Amino acid sequence: MSFYLPIFLESAWVASIIPMSSEPTFFAMKAFGGYDMAIPFLLAIAGATLGQSLNWLVGKMLLRLEKNKKLNISDYWYHRVAGLFNQYGIFLLLLSWVPLCNLLVVLAGFVGTKPKIVLPLIIIGQAAHYGSYLL
Repeated sequence: MSFYLPIFLESAWVASIIPMSSEPTFFAMKAFGGYDMAIPFLLAIAGATLGQSLNWLVGKMLLRLEKNKKLNISDYWYHRVAGLFNQYGIFLLLLSWVPLCNLLVVLAGFVGTKPKIVLPLIIIGQAAHYGSYLL
């Protein structure tokens, strides 16, 4: 099981704001064989979801700062961005695996999008991303 741990840790790291890539480990596990690829697949999704959840929490912390008037954002612009994101941009979370698109998860936390909406979209997007490497 310790051979599978790097894919979980790299996926969690990659999904955070810090750019890095977990694909080389995933490809190496597939290329060298000897691994049941279902395990790295599930661990990669779990790690990436954990990393994206941390991004969402960063957004929630920013929202708390905004509510305490520590950020200089007008109510008009905040509500306008929140409305546009929740109406049109929520499904962009399916692309949270794309570099820099994980900032959309931070935005989702900042505009107050509920985790019951965010997490399924992240999981589906990550499953499609890592699933494409299994083909």
